[in-house]
Amino acid sequence: MKILIIGASGMIAQQTIKELSKAGNELRLFSRGIKSENYPTHEVTPGDVLKKSDLENAITGCDAIHITINTPDEALAVQNIVSIAKMKNIKRISYVSGATVCKENSWFSMVGNKYKAEQLLKSSGIPYMIFRPTWFMESLDMMIQNGKANVMGKQPLKIHWISAKDFAKQLSKAYAIKESLNKEFYSYGPEKFTLKEALEQYIKVKHANIKKVSNVPFGLLKFIAFITENKELKNIIPMFEYFDKTKEVGSSYNTNRLLGQPTITLSDWLIQ
Repeated sequence: MKILIIGASGMIAQQTIKELSKAGNELRLFSRGIKSENYPTHEVTPGDVLKKSDLENAITGCDAIHITINTPDEALAVQNIVSIAKMKNIKRISYVSGATVCKENSWFSMVGNKYKAEQLLKSSGIPYMIFRPTWFMESLDMMIQNGKANVMGKQPLKIHWISAKDFAKQLSKAYAIKESLNKEFYSYGPEKFTLKEALEQYIKVKHANIKKVSNVPFGLLKFIAFITENKELKNIIPMFEYFDKTKEVGSSYNTNRLLGQPTITLSDWLIQ
């Protein structure tokens, strides 16, 4: 198939590009700041996911669309994609949602946006595949700031950490079979760790100079954000407050049965 990857410059998309390409698909890569020199073997189309003219240009001539974005306007972006996809006779749309996305959790704006996007896909009439991966191992590096490893809040819940490579393999397999159409897939890794437990393993291998992982209370973080006028910190605190008390939902049993079981453990990933 000729697949348009929307959000192709994102961290997780890199393994997706490799696996879909390896499987023989032709790819067109779409992202706001994407550069053709970084992807010499693929067609590259820079553009804004909120501009219909950019989307129409990117979608024209493709068979399928894979959406891997994270923006406050995600539902609007998916609405635009669906409206153009209908006109362009797109045969399949895949979408990266999240492991806690459901109606009950849609009170949280980030999840609500993804839940609304899922509903738009389901009602579009275009065959869809919705993926709900849990936390990616690749995100651990973002927990290292200014030479320190900090966890926001207590984060007591255990997470089935998954590697981007395992996820990409499942996605690629889904594109190869008809049985994956109009289904939702929970993508969970083979092990469960709290955020702190995973980060402790990460620094031991990748940042040996950092001796410990600290839990920083939300109250202190909010005070720091207020005093320093740090908008980025202020905006990210609610997300970690949400994950502090919200479990993964659903089961990965059917995903593993149909698309293959993830095998990369955190310790395997750390030495790759």
